[in-house]
Amino acid sequence: MKNYLLIFLIIFSFSTLQASEVSEWFEEESNQFLEIMNNNEGTESENYERYKYFINKNFAVKSIAYGLIGDNIIEKSSQNNLTLYLDVFTDYLIKTIYKLAKSNSSSSIVLKDVDIKNDIYIIKSEISDKNSSANLYWKVINTGKSYKIIDVIVENTSYFVTKKSEFNKILRKNRGSLEALIKEIQKI
Repeated sequence: MKNYLLIFLIIFSFSTLQASEVSEWFEEESNQFLEIMNNNEGTESENYERYKYFINKNFAVKSIAYGLIGDNIIEKSSQNNLTLYLDVFTDYLIKTIYKLAKSNSSSSIVLKDVDIKNDIYIIKSEISDKNSSANLYWKVINTGKSYKIIDVIVENTSYFVTKKSEFNKILRKNRGSLEALIKEIQKI
């Protein structure tokens, strides 16, 4: 019984330490995000470049991009098309977050809770401005080198699930053509 209790305490201590570490990461990165978001001094291209750096540093872009199209499309696509898709998707993600953040000024992000499920950290936060607030959940993984965001859930709507549905419609309509998906993403 003592052995089980000891193992439980070690696991609990390790989980608490990891939650504390991911909380510190989140606080630091969300503050950087808010600095970029609330920066009215930089030019539009300078601010866009800051968002680009932030997204590439903190999002598991390749995992998200490939997860949205599925293994069958990946297996039947050429490396050139996959590389182009990844570039186009990365640009699309940066533009999406840039536009969302640009429409919200003077915001704040408050960390509410961190939970760990199946090696994925679920970070509950609240983003608010002078007029409103929204609950945000961030799904984050530890890559061993850093933490990476794999999904953002805003008021119970998952970015990943929403985009997967949109991309699947385009792929079905175009008989699984990654080229067609790339063209559609570029139009957005």
